[in-house]
Amino acid sequence: MPTKTLQQTVGRARRFALHLRVYYRELDGQEWFEGWTENISRTGMLFMCTAPFRLDTVLELRLQLAAGIGKEDPPAEVLCKGTVVRVERMTRLDAPTALAVAIHPYRITRANAPSRDLIPFA
Repeated sequence: MPTKTLQQTVGRARRFALHLRVYYRELDGQEWFEGWTENISRTGMLFMCTAPFRLDTVLELRLQLAAGIGKEDPPAEVLCKGTVVRVERMTRLDAPTALAVAIHPYRITRANAPSRDLIPFA
């Protein structure tokens, strides 16, 4: 999948225009929501969502990466927590909202591996 790097400005991490499915919920929340990333950097991400949250809300996030080489290889996932730093509401009522999230430390794991810090989604 080709990636496009967004123009980097001074003091900002390079952003990559990756369109990946992201699952997110409020920290310790019960319900997972689904969205799509618009761009990702080492410090954060912008993603489109239908269940927006307020500024400073801490979220749990799961990004599923491409599957492994063989059919038996489970896909890798990025597991992280992040804080909502910007909310962009679109002008159309039926349009999704964009959330910019500052990413806290993250880890990469296999989709079926047990998670100690984050509870897997159903």
